Amino acid sequence: MIDQTIRLTVFQLYFFAKEQLITHWLYVAGFFAFIIAGVILQIIMLRGGGHSKLSPGFNRLVGSLTYLMFFLIMLLISYWLFGTRVIDEVWIILFGILSFPATGFFLRAIGFWYY
Repeated sequence: MIDQTIRLTVFQLYFFAKEQLITHWLYVAGFFAFIIAGVILQIIMLRGGGHSKLSPGFNRLVGSLTYLMFFLIMLLISYWLFGTRVIDEVWIILFGILSFPATGFFLRAIGFWYY
């Protein structure tokens, strides 16, 4: 039952996103161009605090997006392996706990965070 609900919800979200992208592709492209230009400008200006010389806001953005990436990777792999049994409060908390140190380790290992 819950598996059908999840599949139906994912299908509806996919259909909605596809229709919105087809209808408003110019706005979506402009939004991504604006975001990419902001990131490039941030890297070029190299202002702010810390050893990385990037602003604290940009560092938070990179950290939160990396955390989200690790969280979703763990969730999707476990959902693929175990099915709907992983959609439980305990597993979600565990993924959050494991994603936090993985984010710090990864960003320090690639040299983005020096602290």
